[in-house]
Amino acid sequence: MSKTTFNSPSLLQVDATMHLANIELENNHWKRYEILEKGQYNKSGSYLVSSLPVEFHCHGIGDYDFSNLDELDLDKVNMLAEEEGIYCVPSIFLPHHQLDLFHMMMNDFALKKSSGQLSNILGISLEGPLLASFAGTPAKGNWAPTKQEWTKIASCGELGLIYTVLSPDAMTDNSYLKEQITKDHPTIEWIVETLVKNGIKPALGHFQKNDPFYTSELIKKVIKIAQEATPFIDSTPVITDHLFNDMPLNFKHTWRTTEEKKVRLQELYNSEIQSWSLDNICEKVGQVPGTLIKAAATGDITICMNFDSEHVDLEVVRKVVELIGTSNIIAMTDRIDTDVMCGQELKKNGENNLWYQGKGYVAAVSYTIDRLMHNIRSIGFNESDIWKLTSFTPLREAHHSNQLKSREIVPFSFVDETKTRTHLTTTNPESILV
Repeated sequence: MSKTTFNSPSLLQVDATMHLANIELENNHWKRYEILEKGQYNKSGSYLVSSLPVEFHCHGIGDYDFSNLDELDLDKVNMLAEEEGIYCVPSIFLPHHQLDLFHMMMNDFALKKSSGQLSNILGISLEGPLLASFAGTPAKGNWAPTKQEWTKIASCGELGLIYTVLSPDAMTDNSYLKEQITKDHPTIEWIVETLVKNGIKPALGHFQKNDPFYTSELIKKVIKIAQEATPFIDSTPVITDHLFNDMPLNFKHTWRTTEEKKVRLQELYNSEIQSWSLDNICEKVGQVPGTLIKAAATGDITICMNFDSEHVDLEVVRKVVELIGTSNIIAMTDRIDTDVMCGQELKKNGENNLWYQGKGYVAAVSYTIDRLMHNIRSIGFNESDIWKLTSFTPLREAHHSNQLKSREIVPFSFVDETKTRTHLTTTNPESILV
């Protein structure tokens, strides 16, 4: 991803709401035109947008595994994100013994952010530690914090911790963590209220599989508690971890190997995907994902979903976006570039781009957010929808839309007629320098 700083004045005015703008060369000047809601744009198909895409759920960039806190260098991670022309929310698996180290890191992060550094890192997130099922996530990142430990995690909200993935059914009988729960451990109600009041969004995911109806009731309870406790005005108080992954399902949501792909079309047909609606979604896909989809459709939560084509099939992705719309969905990568994550060795099987851990579970992927933009484009969504899914909605959920508008150095993306993205910056928030 190339970066350019433009030096001569132009007629392109910055859009304060960060919408897309066509640009065309007329009489030796670049002129700017609004992209309409239907996604119409100029003859060449090139356009400008006053934002960058967001890696909202990302486990590593370059040589950095974000869960390796001993070697994590946020300054260098920020430099890599800046070079790639993206914003990033590093997602960390946190072992129990590193809670104090994580808190120190968050203090350092907050100090640097307050002094204007780390501008391409929007904040930090945790995957876990309270997960009812951990599938491909590292086992040592899954544990049940006590009330005192949750208080320490919650204190990171003011330091830049945006969200933490947790399972609302983590304390039920079939949860992986059930045997760890004692009288010193708080209820899920207390945890959610404490996190939200401290500015941290619960990201629901990694559910147990034995009682989907009870789990769906717990999801509704968490949403209600968060809505009553929320300090958030312009975003939803609850988001999700990756939709369809590690949750009870009524259908097959992905076909990853050569053999599986032979029956993909038939199994998609058997899922009756064309008849899915908000009225029957729980029956078609399962009570847990159906409950999450319906909550997103009413604006109560924001869904994170993999658009890499391998975590979730793109036909399934397209249908979910059609049901919910683009305002409450975040396209996530689950990306890591290294073959180690939180001490867990990762391998590829040669048939896809997924990373697998030792027991054969999918752990992550190595696609970038630009590859996801290509995927979204390939299934028929227009450029406005692409930027909502990959930039505007995640920026809103990270509480960063207004801050970005007020920055002295403003980042922009230029998408040419081949839909290749480059990025640039300007020090003048009133006009792009071309």
